[in-house]
Amino acid sequence: MLLFFKGLKSPPESLGDLGAIESLRVPGKEEFRELREQPCDPQAEQELINSIEQVYFSADSFDIVKYELEKLPPVLNLQELEEYRDKLKQQQAAVSKKVADLILEKQPAYVKELERVTSLQTGLQLAAVICTNGRRHLNIAKEGFTQASLGLLANQRKRQLLIGLLKSLRTIKTLQRTDVRLSEMLEEEDYPGAIQLCLECQKAASTFKHYSCISELNSKLQDTLEQIEEQLDVALSKICKNFDINHYTKVQQAYRLLGKTQTAMDQLHMHFTQAIHNTVFQVVLGYVELCAGNTDTKFQKLQYKDLCTHVTPDSYIPCLADLCKALWEVMLSYYRTMEWHEKHDNEDTASTSEGTSMMGTEETNFDQTLKSRKKSDYSLNKVNAPILTNTTLNVIRLVGKYMQMMNILKPIAFDVIHFMSQLFDYYLYAIYTFFGRNDSLESTGLGLSSSRLRTTLNRIQESLIDLEVSADPTATLTAAEERKEKVPSPHLSHLVVLTSGDTLYGLAERVVATESLVFLAEQFEFLQPHLDAVMPAVKKPFLQQFYSQTVSTASELRKPIYWIVAGKAIDYEQMLLLMANVKWDVKEIMSQHNIYVDALLKEFEQFNRRLNEVSKRVRIPLPVSNILWEHCIRLANRTIVEGYANVKKCSNEGRALMQLDFQQFLMKLEKLTDIRPIPDKEFVETYIKAYYLTENDMERWIKEHREYSTKQLTNLVNVCLGSHINKKARQKLLAAIDDIDRPKR
Repeated sequence: MLLFFKGLKSPPESLGDLGAIESLRVPGKEEFRELREQPCDPQAEQELINSIEQVYFSADSFDIVKYELEKLPPVLNLQELEEYRDKLKQQQAAVSKKVADLILEKQPAYVKELERVTSLQTGLQLAAVICTNGRRHLNIAKEGFTQASLGLLANQRKRQLLIGLLKSLRTIKTLQRTDVRLSEMLEEEDYPGAIQLCLECQKAASTFKHYSCISELNSKLQDTLEQIEEQLDVALSKICKNFDINHYTKVQQAYRLLGKTQTAMDQLHMHFTQAIHNTVFQVVLGYVELCAGNTDTKFQKLQYKDLCTHVTPDSYIPCLADLCKALWEVMLSYYRTMEWHEKHDNEDTASTSEGTSMMGTEETNFDQTLKSRKKSDYSLNKVNAPILTNTTLNVIRLVGKYMQMMNILKPIAFDVIHFMSQLFDYYLYAIYTFFGRNDSLESTGLGLSSSRLRTTLNRIQESLIDLEVSADPTATLTAAEERKEKVPSPHLSHLVVLTSGDTLYGLAERVVATESLVFLAEQFEFLQPHLDAVMPAVKKPFLQQFYSQTVSTASELRKPIYWIVAGKAIDYEQMLLLMANVKWDVKEIMSQHNIYVDALLKEFEQFNRRLNEVSKRVRIPLPVSNILWEHCIRLANRTIVEGYANVKKCSNEGRALMQLDFQQFLMKLEKLTDIRPIPDKEFVETYIKAYYLTENDMERWIKEHREYSTKQLTNLVNVCLGSHINKKARQKLLAAIDDIDRPKR
């Protein structure tokens, strides 16, 4: 019975932890009934349970029998043993009864839980059957439908991939055979077809660039395209002496596909220039060598101008005749080329192929700032009405009244005319002070007023303008009397803004002021006979001086006044920066002009647009627009020469590139303005051609062309060093430049 207590930790805890006792013998149903039927005293039972030693509630490894045997005294007493045994039985009975009560108390819940477990077990068995059947059917579907269908889809996908691969392989095979067809088309001079094929191949090659066999094809096609362009240039050069309309049409179509129609025009101009030079040089050279006989003179190294000096009088007429025939062939080709372009000008330039580059599109749009109407006279309407200010009208009214007074009061006629001249002087001086004075621009030497105008302005300032700000109390009486004859210096209203680029630096105000003054001068010219009639004979020299030194100089104010606008309207400094980035020591003749040319032309286009905007406010007369364009072009050409003078290294091909750039600039500029000839055109061309002069010719050229600055001349000599001028010649030429510059110091 003592084994019943094995594993119990404590009386209270043993009631809730009976399920953890492995060796506990649960009483049967009859025993439970007997235990419950026995009379009980709850308090006595609880005392019995509490009297149980704690050791009986220890771990499972506790040996109860051994524990009780060890507790026996050395001398056994039967009565004590029986009493102790009875006590243990009572404790066991109390514990068993307590356990029985707890079990019977929880029996309904146990039965209910058992039923739920049984029901759950039944459901799990049913679910197992359903899962088994489902898996069986899924297996049937997998084997009978899914695998077969997926297999078909996979095979179809492989088929599509293989079809695509086969198509790609065929395309690759075609691409690899392109060289043969391109060579055939070039031999047939089918340049448009060759370029179209090459562009299509480039597009296809970029699509299949992930294949290793195509990786190098792109660069190869680009080389082929460059080779085609070189052959195109050769074909274009043939036009200069033997124009063929079919051949030229193919060449132009090819350049249009490349998006380089402007390049074609640049190259064509260069080829015509070379054709003219080579043709005339060869004709004259043949006659010179024929007349010279077996002399050792190396005529081929001479300049054309010097070569012509060796033509003898006897061969002059035949040489001239052959020269005219040769030039006639070139001019005939040029004329037919111009006819072709005039015929195709009305065609739609937008119908370019997909291979047209962005640069080609920009060139097409540019050709279309240039076919627009030229703006020589920026006017609001056809009527060339005079431009007048209120000041001019008031002066004219006053002059009319004064003339009436002079007719009546002839003794004071001279005084009246004298004061009228002072009024005109002051008006002219005010216009110059407001709109024409700019020391920074006049220092360039291009915008200087004429010496006569400067003399007039100085005379007016000394005799009429009071430049002193405040009176000096210590001044002499004579000085005070002299100042009575003078007037304060004029001041421009703060409402007139001359610093905004959007208004072309107050161009409208400048035009109104200047042209109204010019109109007033013209009216004085008409009045000269009437004034001369009332002027006393002894005073007529004064009137003549007034007209020759003042009235006739009014129109000369246009130059310095509009020079200021021209000096600021174009960004010349930006052009110099762009020119500084150009590489001029190239080894081959370039076919494309440099970007600074386009930038400069865009500046002129913007200048043209701004003139249009100003003309919406004030009519810009033709003389004014011509002066503005002349100033801008002159400054641009001077800037171009300055940019060429900043070059450190330059080859013969670089000088050819300079000439190409300048010819491109002139060609586009002539479509923007009607001014002919282009101002300072020779200033640029002469500087470029001076590079090719020999030592003696360059020394003579330096002495004759003093319009170039010391820096420009020095750079020309330094760049030629090592090309066709040695160090000794360089020192000689620099000394010649120094001699020219010395009187200026």
